[in-house]
Amino acid sequence: MGEQPNLDEFIRHLQAELELSESIVDPVEQEQRQWQIEASLQEAISFSSRWKRIAELGKNPIKIVESIVKQEQQRRVNTSVASQLTGCQKCGNPLESDLDFCSSCGHIQK
Repeated sequence: MGEQPNLDEFIRHLQAELELSESIVDPVEQEQRQWQIEASLQEAISFSSRWKRIAELGKNPIKIVESIVKQEQQRRVNTSVASQLTGCQKCGNPLESDLDFCSSCGHIQK
């Protein structure tokens, strides 16, 4: 198989999809599809810009992302352990370890 597509090709693909979405007959469906594509385009452009800025600073963007992910995973583990020991901060009911909020009252755990 050939080379994997890059971000610029993905952006061009999204732009082509945006043009194709103009042919959708249902105006509600057309608007929803255009919002999806435009949001994806904005995220792709934002990602590309951040990646380039980080690389220009001489940093490895992958290492930075890995570090952030590890920190977030550790925060979730710490929150989960603390929640299991103490329960919900608002209602005191036991918390489910895979949720960031209380299934009883909906309070978001920090």
